[in-house]
Amino acid sequence: MRNKNTIAMDLITKMVVEQLSKEQNKNTDEVLISFMESNTCRMVYDDSTKLWWDGPATVVQEYKTEMGIVG
Repeated sequence: MRNKNTIAMDLITKMVVEQLSKEQNKNTDEVLISFMESNTCRMVYDDSTKLWWDGPATVVQEYKTEMGIVG
């Protein structure tokens, strides 16, 4: 059985991918693959970083910074 933190991490990931997809006008599958391969995603699922606690806006900004995306 999955723990509550993992479920919350999954929800944050879903929200991040949806936001990025909308902002970049890209398919959610394409964004999901890119996000899942990123260091930001590893940080979301590493409970010791607590990145997921900060919410989707913070995760989106972290991902954009990592990818060199302006805006």
